[in-house]
Amino acid sequence: MTTTMTVSIVLFESAADVEGCLAALQAQERPPDQVVIIDNGSNDDGAAIARRVMRDARVERLPVNAGFAAAHNLAIDMAPGDIHAVLNPDCRLAPGYLRMAEATLAGDAGIGSMTGRLLRYRDDPDGGPLLEQDDDVLDSTGMIAFRNRRVLDRGSDEPAVGRYPTSEDVFGASGAAAVYRRAMLEDVAFGREFFDERFFTYREDVDLAWRALLLGWRCRYEPSALARHRRRVTPGRRRQLPNAINRRSVANRWRMLAKNELGAGWRRDGLRIIARDIGILGYAAVREQTTLAAVLDVARDARRLQAWRRDLMRRRSIDPEAMLRWFEGSPPERARVGSA
Repeated sequence: MTTTMTVSIVLFESAADVEGCLAALQAQERPPDQVVIIDNGSNDDGAAIARRVMRDARVERLPVNAGFAAAHNLAIDMAPGDIHAVLNPDCRLAPGYLRMAEATLAGDAGIGSMTGRLLRYRDDPDGGPLLEQDDDVLDSTGMIAFRNRRVLDRGSDEPAVGRYPTSEDVFGASGAAAVYRRAMLEDVAFGREFFDERFFTYREDVDLAWRALLLGWRCRYEPSALARHRRRVTPGRRRQLPNAINRRSVANRWRMLAKNELGAGWRRDGLRIIARDIGILGYAAVREQTTLAAVLDVARDARRLQAWRRDLMRRRSIDPEAMLRWFEGSPPERARVGSA
């Protein structure tokens, strides 16, 4: 039976990035069967560039910024392939990326998602060659989760050479270049929300990965699938980010805990989780008072979070001890101070 593969890209003021992203997509050894591009109410000409560069893509322009989650949900509904890739416009895939993703999912029915080896953009105008260089820096080799419930991009900011060379299961895939099995997306959805639209943006990929693990799906890291990503938001840049982003990031951490954390997790790691949140609140009280409003954001969402949690826990298939093994150790020191 023929497998269909679809791709969605969400633009927001992305005119500088979209042409390079689409050129790399057109060069794929396994081209997608359909590409949907959603422009989130941008004021630039990103949508026009997309129409010019990829004439067979479906390009939709929303009147307002609906957020990363809602725009990708719309695109996933519009392009119901057996495999669906979510791609950032500031990400460029090496030619074998989608071919390797398809082979990975075809080889094991329990794998619900796949991530490749994401490298940082270089100083070159086009982001650098798509083959790994000796002086490259890693962007992500999948997600890694810790006992205080910090979830980071594994390998981020580390020299790439020699690190994470083997294929293995990871907590989840970065939304910059994540490839999902359609059956998994349908399984983790609540209503028709694959990504939780209350997240708007930031951590929505972590939330989806957590839900997938609870329902028995695995995520595979394949180092031979390469991409480059121009990451603009990292834990170390918190003080330079707009207040609205930091407030949303904190609220989304608490939404994830409310929906996804197991009782066994609270019993084993509750003190670490609470200590982390006390640190976040203390930092906000001293340096970032607008972030304190995240408490109200989550409180307003309480009924919906409870409904989503009931549905998820009713269908949970992973053993609590197996789930807890995904949360081990402590995050690196550079990720602890001033970041949610």
